[in-house]
Amino acid sequence: MLENMLFGKTVTPLCGKCLDAYSLRHKVIANNVANVEVSGYNRMEVKFEAELENQLNRNKFALCQTHPKHLPVGGRLNSAPGVAVDDSNPKLNAINNVDIDMEMADMAKNQLGHNLISTVMRMEYQRLRMSIRGQ
Repeated sequence: MLENMLFGKTVTPLCGKCLDAYSLRHKVIANNVANVEVSGYNRMEVKFEAELENQLNRNKFALCQTHPKHLPVGGRLNSAPGVAVDDSNPKLNAINNVDIDMEMADMAKNQLGHNLISTVMRMEYQRLRMSIRGQ
């Protein structure tokens, strides 16, 4: 209950879901890089941002259930990162469809996103710490 009071109406839950997606994407990209020379391997990718954006747009003006005895009216983010097989280019490098340069660029982009969300989380916790101290 205390956790919900402190973090339920902040960006913390959303940032947590984003960090989960970045972590999963890092694992998937590392798996793609590890299988770059495996014949017939199809690269995988994480689908998260589009679903999250759809839910945020759909719930933009939705009400939130603030007490367990209230009627549920939506407003919760239920999106979770999902892994999908990318079979768009069957033989991109004559072995499989993994482009090592694109995977490394995706990994760098993923790292930047992770760093950004981590900074937002750190700032949220600093604000919380300051309010507890009365500053």
